[in-house]
Amino acid sequence: MTLTVSTDLSVNTSPTQVEEKLQDKQKALRDSIEKGEPKIFGVAQIVIGLLIISYSIPLLSAERTMILNFGVPWWSGLMFVISGAAAIALEKYANLKAVSVCLAISALAIIISVIALVLYYADIAFNPATECHEGPHQMCGHQYYATHFSTGLKTTISMVSMVQTAMSSAFTIMQYNQRRNFTGYATMTELHPA
Repeated sequence: MTLTVSTDLSVNTSPTQVEEKLQDKQKALRDSIEKGEPKIFGVAQIVIGLLIISYSIPLLSAERTMILNFGVPWWSGLMFVISGAAAIALEKYANLKAVSVCLAISALAIIISVIALVLYYADIAFNPATECHEGPHQMCGHQYYATHFSTGLKTTISMVSMVQTAMSSAFTIMQYNQRRNFTGYATMTELHPA
C-alpha cells in the first residue's frame, strides 16, 4: 500500500503494483475456476453417487456377497456425493485453499472408485451366475434368475463407477493445473491463517 500526504495533510492510500498484480491473479483464479465449470462436475458427481446408491438397493434382496458385506455401493456412492458437493462449493469459495481441499477430496474419490471397481469385479468373479437347471415346467430355477440379476446389476453399477472415475480424474487434473498456475500468488491470510 502506498501512502501519499498532500500539502493539506490529507493522507491518500493506493495499492502498490504488487497488490494490483495479486488482485489480478486472484481474479484470474476465480475466472479460471468458473471457466472449469465446477458446478457441472459437482452436480454430475452427486447424480452418479445417488444413482449408484439407488441401483444397489435391489442387491439387498439377492444373496449376500462381498459387495454387500463391505457396503461398497454405499460408501462409494456417498464419497461421490461428498466430492460433488465440494465441487459445487468451490464455485462459491473460489480461492486457493478451496481448490486444494476440493483437489484432495477429488483424489480420494478416485482412489475409492478404483477400490470399488476392484471389489465389484472380484465379487462378480467369485459369485458367477449359475447355470439353468430346468424344472418340471421347462423353466430355470429361482437361483438362475437371481444370480443373473445380481451379476447384471453389479456390472451396471461398475460401469457407472467407471464413468465416475473418469470424470473425477478429469476434474482433478483441471484442479491441479489451476492450483499449480496460481500457487505463487496466495494471500498472506491463505498462507498463515490467524
